[in-house]
Amino acid sequence: MRNTVLQLDPKDNVLIALTDLTKGHPVSFDGQRCVLLTDVPAKHKFALRDFALGDPIFMYGVLVGKAVMAIRQGEVITTRNIRHEVASFGEEREPHQWRPPDISKWQQRTFLGYHRLDGQVGTRNCWLVIPLVFCENRNLAVLKQAFEEELGFAAPQIYRRQVAELARLYREGKTSDIENHTFADKTSTTGLPKLFANVDGIKFLTHEGGCGGTREDARNLCGLLSGYLHHPNVAGATVLSLG
Repeated sequence: MRNTVLQLDPKDNVLIALTDLTKGHPVSFDGQRCVLLTDVPAKHKFALRDFALGDPIFMYGVLVGKAVMAIRQGEVITTRNIRHEVASFGEEREPHQWRPPDISKWQQRTFLGYHRLDGQVGTRNCWLVIPLVFCENRNLAVLKQAFEEELGFAAPQIYRRQVAELARLYREGKTSDIENHTFADKTSTTGLPKLFANVDGIKFLTHEGGCGGTREDARNLCGLLSGYLHHPNVAGATVLSLG
């Protein structure tokens, strides 16, 4: 028999109708049985037990409302018989004492790295290009293609070369050769050599923030971008904004 009701969380004291249910419809759920006292439209909720005035209503395992009148088991839940309610919340931080790891066996070890002015050492040397607003994402895509290809950071354009070969055959009128054409070895396809030997790459970072948000959104975005900028593998950055 097809299920007609759904409980989202074991803590919930309401059930969701998966289809239109009529008054008098018997409902069996998790060992309980009740008869609907009202019609319950699909996707609406009804009481799994009797509620008194002020009783909490739980859905998704959290408090979502309180009864403003007595609600009987099997009665539809509406804005007429409950009001919105949420549980209180707060921030609690556990005290933490950082214990530095034992690095004695590595103290005399060295590696080839990039010393930064703040004392950090990176293993790569990258340049970032980041926008302050998502409106710049399309411009970033144009810059990414141009800079990566011309400075030697782009991946080999294997399939682009293959399409070019097929297009050449078509232009030369050799359409019968296209179906059986054998492409050159993929390993022989390489891009331009790197122009700057000491730069490992240019990274173009896009996001969907920076415009139309709250102060908290702006602070979070600034924290995210500054985290990237402060990374020891980053030598510098170009930041784009709107005028």
